[in-house]
Amino acid sequence: MTHVLPRLLTVTPAEAADTFVGAENGPADKRAYGGHLAAQAFAAAGQTLRPGLAPTSLHVQFLRGGDAGAPVHYEVQRVYDGRTTASRRVLARQDGRLLVTATASFVLPAAGPEHGEKPSAIEDPESLPRTGPIGPAPSLPLNEIDIRSVDDRSTGNFRRRMWWRVTVPLPDDPMLHACAAVYVTDIYGIDPVLQVHGHSMIDRSHHTATTDSSVWFHRPIRADRWNLLESESPAAARGRGVMTGRLFDADGTLTATLVQEGLAVPRN
Repeated sequence: MTHVLPRLLTVTPAEAADTFVGAENGPADKRAYGGHLAAQAFAAAGQTLRPGLAPTSLHVQFLRGGDAGAPVHYEVQRVYDGRTTASRRVLARQDGRLLVTATASFVLPAAGPEHGEKPSAIEDPESLPRTGPIGPAPSLPLNEIDIRSVDDRSTGNFRRRMWWRVTVPLPDDPMLHACAAVYVTDIYGIDPVLQVHGHSMIDRSHHTATTDSSVWFHRPIRADRWNLLESESPAAARGRGVMTGRLFDADGTLTATLVQEGLAVPRN
């Protein structure tokens, strides 16, 4: 059986050096999913590395919306290759239009001090109902991703705990699992900004779109096992809002830190 998600997380080398093509991610004339563009840009950067380097950060700016039904072309610029680190810049274009710019960094893991925050709560994800995303997601293969969300207002502030895992086989490639995390954690990522004010992205009360996104990777991620994304919004102003997130494995170990900024403008 051919699975969809692994294909969406990979890119194919094109004719020119350090250029790649990513498969379309949904029906034609639907808006391309930002998490898909970010994950493929990250995958393209990873294709140009020497062995042994691990992802440490990804910073993405979303400039224009794309067509979910058309392929995207990725140009990788080798910004820096050092003894223990590497940096890449990626330009994502569709039909000649620049959609996304991304900067990715990679490091040769080394010994050093370690600590990490713990999640606000840990429940058995298997005991939770399978909710899926909070709203429609026509460009995503939802039958290959198990999502179980819990919204918490017990402290007076809104916090979303989203358990997720990929349910189809993935190769034992740490970079692919990191790309899967980038892909999944962008689903309705800006929604906590609106939840603070009693709204949601699905009620269509506001124009919303992710404008930029950053992920810092602390430890390897296994996308085919349970992961917990805790997200909240510390600030919103001037038609923009910020979401901060922490990604944990099922044992409560912090594996990544996320920050997103997005558009949040009332429709009226």
